[in-house]
Amino acid sequence: MDEKAIDRAVQLEHLVHHARRCIALHFPYDAELIAAAKHAGARWSRTHRCWYTPNAPEHIKAIFGAFKGRAWVDMNGLRKNSGTAAPARSATPPAPKAHVEGGAKHPATAPATARPTNPAPVLSAVQADALATMRRKLEVARYSPRSILVYQSAVKQLFVHFPQKHPNDIRTEDIEAFQHHLATVRKVSNSTLNQAVNAIRYYYLNVVGDARRVTFIERPRKERKLPSVLSEEEVVSLLRSVDNLKHRCILMLIYSAGLRLSELIGLERQDLAMERGQLIVRGGKGNKDRITLLSRKAQASLEEYLAAYKPKRHLFEGPDGGPYSPRSVQVIFHRAREKAGVATPATVHTLRHSFATHLLEKGTDLRYIQALLGHCSSKTTEIYTHVSTKALGKIRSPLDDLDL
Repeated sequence: MDEKAIDRAVQLEHLVHHARRCIALHFPYDAELIAAAKHAGARWSRTHRCWYTPNAPEHIKAIFGAFKGRAWVDMNGLRKNSGTAAPARSATPPAPKAHVEGGAKHPATAPATARPTNPAPVLSAVQADALATMRRKLEVARYSPRSILVYQSAVKQLFVHFPQKHPNDIRTEDIEAFQHHLATVRKVSNSTLNQAVNAIRYYYLNVVGDARRVTFIERPRKERKLPSVLSEEEVVSLLRSVDNLKHRCILMLIYSAGLRLSELIGLERQDLAMERGQLIVRGGKGNKDRITLLSRKAQASLEEYLAAYKPKRHLFEGPDGGPYSPRSVQVIFHRAREKAGVATPATVHTLRHSFATHLLEKGTDLRYIQALLGHCSSKTTEIYTHVSTKALGKIRSPLDDLDL
């Protein structure tokens, strides 16, 4: 178990929701744990104020798999007979399918070992008020909901690390000690540590108004990791393996336009400029709009899709009429990758990397690729020059010139 999971607990309990036996997931407010719950197929209940899944063996496996390395999973609540007996295996209702046509299920994962956990830390009233003030500031500044979750989670962890201190009494040396704890005890990644720095700086700069406290706190050294890229042949195999029209349009659009997953989910019908062969991305990363490509082949499939599915507002809609689920898109991609036999490690975002790399290899100017991807800096786009194989293929190794 990762050290960073020691401080966090997920407690499972029996729950009856809409006359169905379910499993309730109780844990402190944390963006990473919320993402893990969604990965396990859990939904939020406004009535019970908790996340829940159907009570079935495959869902318990999914819960353990999703939270492994992130938090302890405590099953003591499920073992207790609190008036709601666990359903017999023969009476277990069928597990609901993900919002993916064709019955895609969440991948089964071997369960982690459940261990007793400490009670989840509770914020003081002063700490809770400080976080609420920070949230209001972030909302006024029009930060995205995801950024707000990440920032609040990081600052909350700082407060919990110093439970006896008023937020305004946490000094620079305390912040540095917390950073050291994240780096050496929890061993978080450089990106997670950098997010924590950004969040803490925002709180003390914009909420407390004390710039000196965070001016000189250390940032982690930048990691330089090369993106994973599929070959053109692998992209062809991937797309050909998808029979469902809607699913094929989703993957084609991500690759052909270089979209982020969140950008695909947010697309509306009015964002298609068919006559100009363009796609308008509204409110992308950094809340920026941009125009990208709408390929002819993608357009032909989209016209067929629009005639068959008739979406009302969002280009890709879920069963409830709202935007399509990000998790469902991930399931579609991994099913297609498995069916196509693509061995290269890849995620949905790999299609965006592949779009940029393939454009570069075909001679497209880096400045145009930067604009299509919505990058603020050309240095971000330049990473694709390091994964392009076209130029490397023309270079001879000095070993090949030796007479051995």
